[in-house]
Amino acid sequence: MRTCHLHDFHSRDRDVPIEFPPLSDIATAFVSVGALFFLRFILAVRRLRGESRQAEPFLAAMAHVRIMGSFGAEYEPERRHALRQIYTGVVFWVVGFALLFWILMAHLFEFTPPIGTGA
Repeated sequence: MRTCHLHDFHSRDRDVPIEFPPLSDIATAFVSVGALFFLRFILAVRRLRGESRQAEPFLAAMAHVRIMGSFGAEYEPERRHALRQIYTGVVFWVVGFALLFWILMAHLFEFTPPIGTGA
């Protein structure tokens, strides 16, 4: 029986270039994941409002998620969970929209992005 060593893979695949997906696909994936995190945030706030029995409007509850203890001490873990969802979603959105802006500028000013052009 032949054993497989790490150097076997490296010597055979040395001349194969790394293929990146198109930059537009990467940007779309970041924006989509950001939207999913925003959906998770909305569902977390909805659950938090229902459990804490607060009568404030939904948009006010979304704003109060940032304030420590706004739903009471017993609901602090759920509030922090909702806050993590929106912060993570915002990071994904910023990266995704920055990549989409980069693609737009590349097409407007006719320069090629350094990676993943798909061409």
